[in-house]
Amino acid sequence: MSHLLELFKQGGWAMYPIACLLVVSTTVMLERIYKIIFIYDANGADLMQKVQRHVLENNVEEAIKICNQKKDAAVYQIFKAALMNANRPFDEIQDQVEVTKLGIVPKLQVRLPYLFTIANTATLMGLLGTVLGLIRTFHAIGAVEGSQKQLLLSAGIAEAMNCTAFALMVAVPTMLVYGFLYNRITVLTDSLDHYSAQLLVLLRTGSQYFDRFKSDTAVSTQQTPKKKSA
Repeated sequence: MSHLLELFKQGGWAMYPIACLLVVSTTVMLERIYKIIFIYDANGADLMQKVQRHVLENNVEEAIKICNQKKDAAVYQIFKAALMNANRPFDEIQDQVEVTKLGIVPKLQVRLPYLFTIANTATLMGLLGTVLGLIRTFHAIGAVEGSQKQLLLSAGIAEAMNCTAFALMVAVPTMLVYGFLYNRITVLTDSLDHYSAQLLVLLRTGSQYFDRFKSDTAVSTQQTPKKKSA
């Protein structure tokens, strides 16, 4: 630990803003990983299977109860918005789904651009610290005797390299996590589109499977449930 502290001190003033960037990036990465993977993400196929069974049985209330099991999960929120309005015209159900989706997607992407910015800023800060360290070293070399020039040069190069290395140690993991989360959000968004479309199709055409209830309790108000012919 003492060796790491010594290397940190050798890196010069630029090490401190880079360290601040490290703290911010670590906080954002942990928060985004937790939110996206453990809160917003969910098994859409499993939810669709459960909801479909209840909808085809005209038991929308039970389907809504299932959606309440994970209130913060993105796909659960969209399904609940659609099912809560299942007795409305189909156009209104679509609008509710789109409004809910527009509210969810920004929550997935919030603070994610910070990681990209931090990675680039850390790299540039490392470069700036390196260049300024070398400039200060060469200026100092010109003002000392020859016996001390080698010592100052080695100290200056060590400062520059430590600063660059620390900056890259911050930038590389931050950029990798950014890429991982960006891809995860893209997959999650595509999944929302896929399963919300499936649910809308189910709510629009599902009434043709019903033959045990009245039209005023149908899932979709735009279609009259078909009854078995005598």
